[in-house]
Amino acid sequence: MKNIQDEFQAFKDELRKLNIEVQKVVKVGNGSMDFHEVFYKSPRYQDVKSVYVQRHNLDSILEKFKQAYH
Repeated sequence: MKNIQDEFQAFKDELRKLNIEVQKVVKVGNGSMDFHEVFYKSPRYQDVKSVYVQRHNLDSILEKFKQAYH
């Protein structure tokens, strides 16, 4: 079973393939509502953007990035 660091590392690696650089990942919320704010820099924007994700939604968020950046 992967731990959360492994899952986010895989998420970062996939985003890097889309030329999106993850600046940092910050845990927000409490244990029952475990959200993470992902700060990223993409070729489309000059400033750093962020998106809120839950661990179990990483795959769906990644698919949305792939659709938007392909």
